[in-house]
Amino acid sequence: MSDMLLLGLDIGTSGCKAIAFDENWSMAAHSHREYDLINAGNNRFDLEAETVWEKCAEAIIEINRSIGRSKIGAIAISALGDVIIPLDDACRTVRPCVIDFDPRGKNEIALFVNDFGTDRLYEITGMPPLHINSLAKILWIKKNEPGIYKKVRRWATFEDYILQKMGVKPAVSYSLAARTMLFDIRNKSWSKDIINAIGVNENQLAQPVGSGSVLEKINDKIAGKLGFSGDVIACSGGHDMFCATVGAGLDINDPTTALNIVGTMEAIVVLMKEPKLNKEMLENLYPCFPGFNDYVSLSLNLTSGSILKWYRDLFSDIVLNQAAKNKNVYDMLLQGIDPTRPGDLLLIPHFSGTCNPVFNPDSKGTLYGLSLNTGVNDLIQGMIEGLCYELKMHIQGFQNAGVPINRLRIVGGGSRSDKWLQLKANITGVEIINSTLYEASAMGAAALSGSAVGIFDDPYKVIEYTKGKENRFYPSSKAEKKFDEKFIKYQRLNKAVNSYETN
Repeated sequence: MSDMLLLGLDIGTSGCKAIAFDENWSMAAHSHREYDLINAGNNRFDLEAETVWEKCAEAIIEINRSIGRSKIGAIAISALGDVIIPLDDACRTVRPCVIDFDPRGKNEIALFVNDFGTDRLYEITGMPPLHINSLAKILWIKKNEPGIYKKVRRWATFEDYILQKMGVKPAVSYSLAARTMLFDIRNKSWSKDIINAIGVNENQLAQPVGSGSVLEKINDKIAGKLGFSGDVIACSGGHDMFCATVGAGLDINDPTTALNIVGTMEAIVVLMKEPKLNKEMLENLYPCFPGFNDYVSLSLNLTSGSILKWYRDLFSDIVLNQAAKNKNVYDMLLQGIDPTRPGDLLLIPHFSGTCNPVFNPDSKGTLYGLSLNTGVNDLIQGMIEGLCYELKMHIQGFQNAGVPINRLRIVGGGSRSDKWLQLKANITGVEIINSTLYEASAMGAAALSGSAVGIFDDPYKVIEYTKGKENRFYPSSKAEKKFDEKFIKYQRLNKAVNSYETN
């Protein structure tokens, strides 16, 4: 890599990160901004795209101030998927975008799928027929806000929206285009069957491109306002979880190693050489969409680190007093975990419903086994065990679909606790690989920009340039047997909770 810095811009639901990487793939500068969701009532949430752009601009300006005389040469974006932005002719939002897990669109997508066909939709788009994707939100706006719908001149993902704000002709990576449920994942083009069925014109959508493609340079005037010096090449990035597989260095030739992203939510992300759209994939609601020169699938638990935050906030006085001598509250909470044997409690971590392998937005978090002898460490053990049992169900779902997983490469905040990682190995029965890499999505976006401008051929190899240390955690056969017995009880309770809410 040359002296030129590469910039990865990672856009999430509640904040954005801009990270500049140097020739050694160390962070030359890092900037983070937060923004709030708009509570529309009745469990409905919007996100104002204009605010996201303003915060992204602030983060980029801070980066350019931090790097001194160094120069950003290329930029790519890692962005949240599913969310669609309605724009007018001047790239202004005509309404805030509806967040993916917002219930709006449930009825509309059900009616559409009933006419279009579930199998046909999945075969074209690789997306299970859920209301989280953009198609459902477009249909909801069309039916419930016809005045707004008539004003829409373009439907944008966050990738092509931010690029357009930088003066770049709108282009969207295949991975983010696929998350709209309007994209043909085999032909890598907008599906005429789908957009014609809903009345959307292809010229209302950005040009789909492969990840790691050169687009064009950022507009000079806008680049100056953002603090860039000289020309900056905008490149295509991708869906944030796909970008994380690039940053973490997954290997398409080793498909049994999956990525485990542990943050507010938890995800398993797998790579495959060809799209896998079998019956079991659909039954477990696993999507399949293009990545770099491969395809990606993922399984999602909607609450992970957020459960620890919930506990911290609920018992804030007790927790903060106990943590007074500790630098990190979460380190203190997790130090009491015993990875060698099951605790007395069972936690079903459905604090925000479930996504995979059973989609049930009405499912609730459940804590079973409380007694007058239950202590603080029992609660923590039960929470972390519950997250690991849930993860095991996701792994089994993939295995049932013909996607075996033998090891997990961990990234994110949940990778910092060795006891949690050993517990995860003992419960799931797979090898756990941990590294010091925490910003995999931003790094993956930067790597894709480096690939686009010719610094290297394979962006997945960027991990080899870093000097991070890896730790490996292997299942203990003795402990695994104990946890397997507890897992059977977890499955029964999980099924009962889902059935109770469904009834």
